[in-house]
Amino acid sequence: MVTEFAFPILGGISEHVHNLSLELVALGHQVTVLTGVVGRGGERLRAEDTANLRDHGYRTVRLGWSLPLISNGSISRASIGLGLKPRVARAIASADVVHAQGLAPPTLPLFALRSTHAPVNVGTFHTYFEGGHWGYRVFFKYVTTALSRLDRKIVVSEACIKALEPYFPGPYDVIPNGVDCDLFRPLGPGEPRPAGPPRILFVGRFDPRNALGDLLHAAATLKADGRSFTIQVAGDGPARRVYERQARRLGVWDRIEWLGLIHDDLPRRYREATIMAAPCVLASFGVILLEALASGTPIVCADNIGFKQVIRDGVPGEMVPSGDAGALAAAIGRLLDDPAARSDMALRGRAAAEARYAWPEVAARVDALYREVLEQKGLAGRLRGGRVRA
Repeated sequence: MVTEFAFPILGGISEHVHNLSLELVALGHQVTVLTGVVGRGGERLRAEDTANLRDHGYRTVRLGWSLPLISNGSISRASIGLGLKPRVARAIASADVVHAQGLAPPTLPLFALRSTHAPVNVGTFHTYFEGGHWGYRVFFKYVTTALSRLDRKIVVSEACIKALEPYFPGPYDVIPNGVDCDLFRPLGPGEPRPAGPPRILFVGRFDPRNALGDLLHAAATLKADGRSFTIQVAGDGPARRVYERQARRLGVWDRIEWLGLIHDDLPRRYREATIMAAPCVLASFGVILLEALASGTPIVCADNIGFKQVIRDGVPGEMVPSGDAGALAAAIGRLLDDPAARSDMALRGRAAAEARYAWPEVAARVDALYREVLEQKGLAGRLRGGRVRA
């Protein structure tokens, strides 16, 4: 599993890599996550990798230094280091499956595809963009050569296909992100909602596309309407001071609880929230929506193309026009006033998460795709006891 995004980096792709890896281990496979060194490395990073092996069964190998890059209105990653490509080639030499995760970054996943001799080579695209992607234009030949090694291309939603097909024609297999329905769960018996005003939860890095500023403007409207609430902001980033100044300027500083980047405590924050607000204007899917659905937390979100892949076909959620802080405030206000609607959304959302997006089901689809490629190549018999080295 080759990726620029793995814990302790937080985000949708890191969650995807972690959960898919542990589920494939549960299916009997040997899984190694190949990624970069974050920060200065050191004892803390080694302890996390050791814990993942001990608790979840997958090994982590780190090559090169992972650096942040601004891309597509968000933070991407790229690893650098001397002799990185041949080191990647040696690391994947014995794999039956090379699965490249997140194929916009230019280094580790593409190095792996250009070096692989594995019988199964699969890539998962997590990205949606509008108006073209400069990286694909500039490095088109290099990227195309790497992607030509893929046996199958996976996307997490139809939105990704719309962005990618002008560059890289299909076919594509749509296999969505998943959610851990044991970790993300509703409040249980004997777990009352905490005392105090209703909690409105925001989850996301402080990237422009996540549009925290729209929620702050909505908070000013809700406060002017005389409503009682607290907005809990689970996220961080270089723009934090910008949003802090905005909260003070709008007079809602006293209504904001800045939680910072949290991970272990996040499931509790979801299930204790009255509403989850997601004003994000650009997304390829909506992992945070899955986490809210599994937690029984009603959703108010922007109608971006990725979120529309989740809030459809009976999956509950209040969608508002992207960038419209007034509509966001109005939708939050309606739900705050309607406990019956919130209860109905909580029940239906949890049922949808369990039926469509539970990680064991999603991982089984990925596993079936690996085996389908092996069978098509007449190589299914090469696996000893059905075990795949991924």
